Amino acid sequence: MKTLIIALIAILINPAFAQKDFTVSGFMQHTDLEGGCWFLLAKNTKYELTASPEILATCHVEGRMLTLRAHLAPMMKSICMIGTMIEVTEVLDTLFHPHNPPFERKKIKGIIRKTKAGCWYVASGKRRYELQQPIPAKFMHSGARYNRLSVLLPDTESQCNMNGVITISELEPDMKSKEAKERKSDPR
Repeated sequence: MKTLIIALIAILINPAFAQKDFTVSGFMQHTDLEGGCWFLLAKNTKYELTASPEILATCHVEGRMLTLRAHLAPMMKSICMIGTMIEVTEVLDTLFHPHNPPFERKKIKGIIRKTKAGCWYVASGKRRYELQQPIPAKFMHSGARYNRLSVLLPDTESQCNMNGVITISELEPDMKSKEAKERKSDPR
């Protein structure tokens, strides 16, 4: 019995069974729930943080963009129960950096639709391409046809979990307003 307990303790102490660290980025938010709770909003996931008082002091700033090194803390629970508990091991960055995602030009043909959540997109066969905000009024008509050469961002930029994001600029040739042609006066 004693050797079984020692073997169990050795297995639990072994670093191979330790949680793997991961990197997470998001914005710190505060809610008045249960007397005040902090959470990190990363894409569509909420994380509650636990860490040393120094790390938490750095993190607990409303709206701060954070990049953290952390691991899951499944055995920990909180009063707020807002999101998944993670233990922060290191604050990697507290600044928001510019981001230039790769893009491609692609001819997209389909029908414009709108989800129940309010996302406008182009349905093209089995693929769905989100229309990036701000959307020109010309494209905000559900059921309208869409057929144009488009600038397409990767699916990682989609807020609505679609196959890509179409950007539409007011500077594109087909978006410029057509000017009236000047007529020459009649010399009679």
